[in-house]
Amino acid sequence: MRSFVFCLVLAGCAMAQIPRDVLFYQARTKMLENLENQPNYTCLETVERMRQAPGGASTVQDTLRLEVALVNGKELFAWPGAKEFEDKDIDEIVSTGMFGNGNYGMYVRMIFGTGGLRFESKGPTSLGGRMLERYDFAVKKEISGYWIRVQKSKALVGYHGSLFVDPANADLRRLEVIADDIPAELGLTAAEDRIDYARSVIGDEEFLLPVESALLMSGSDLVSRNHTRFSGCRKFSGESTLILDDAEFAEALVEAPEVKEVQLPADALLLLELRTALKPRAAAVGDSVEAKLISDVKRGKEKVVPKGAIANGRILRLEISRQGATLAIQFYDLEWPGGHADVKAVFERRAGLGVISMRTLNAEPGTFILPEPLPPNLKGEVFYYRTVR
Repeated sequence: MRSFVFCLVLAGCAMAQIPRDVLFYQARTKMLENLENQPNYTCLETVERMRQAPGGASTVQDTLRLEVALVNGKELFAWPGAKEFEDKDIDEIVSTGMFGNGNYGMYVRMIFGTGGLRFESKGPTSLGGRMLERYDFAVKKEISGYWIRVQKSKALVGYHGSLFVDPANADLRRLEVIADDIPAELGLTAAEDRIDYARSVIGDEEFLLPVESALLMSGSDLVSRNHTRFSGCRKFSGESTLILDDAEFAEALVEAPEVKEVQLPADALLLLELRTALKPRAAAVGDSVEAKLISDVKRGKEKVVPKGAIANGRILRLEISRQGATLAIQFYDLEWPGGHADVKAVFERRAGLGVISMRTLNAEPGTFILPEPLPPNLKGEVFYYRTVR
């Protein structure tokens, strides 16, 4: 059995030899214990999405922010600030551009938890200035659970890859996954994912968690790359309980006004003034947006929603190019003292000049273009939205 000598510096320098099969066993055992003992948790996932045409330079398509949770071994997604995570396919949440799941926790569960996989030691490899031990593996399509979806086409594929283990503490530092035998009908020539790991604190304990990932999908005419960072990880709580004593409870009941649910009329015009400091060159898809209603919403002569109501929304699309910014903001509800209304509306126009509506183009309803030069901040801008059924 070949072995590898490493130097651990503490008070001095000590020499140690660890057989590579023993190191791999230690790494696998630690990761399985890590997965078994770690609590359900959630992190903020920030994804920078880039595109590159053959022979061209890579350009940033957009930045995407999501909350991702690992709950009972399953990845769940939600927009930042959303009230709850929903058990939906990711393409129901992120409808444009490239996005991948599995890098948050599913890959390691499949690879370390699947029996019968063979791992081949490839010896020490320098990675980020550190010598790590590399182990290669391959997973057959029948047991891979690795699906690739391009528009309406999808296929189950096998994959191969590498694990990189720190010999100083048997921690997994990197996982690389490369798809095999991608069907021609998907129009892809390559699909690769790389996840980097580090120790992070959740609650009062330390766990080995993903901190960054890089996803690549390559076709004949376009290469798409996603660079993802995970931050702000914390324990996930599916519910919370507020306990008040009798006096506090009575006071809360007195102070809390009754909220009336209102249905907006169809084809009503909403004049919304942005209250959020929305900076096109710094904002991201998924960011929350708040606006103020600056005129009453009426049904005939009846005032349905008073001006001053607050509209809550979210950026669904934000792409920067040399021509300007392609932007889509969706507002989903209105709130005012004593009232609430769900909102289903599309962008119609911006007050003043400097916007091109894409309602008549082949684009999502409510998408519009801000031409160059881009305003540094859209706070205070007034947008017109039209309610739809």
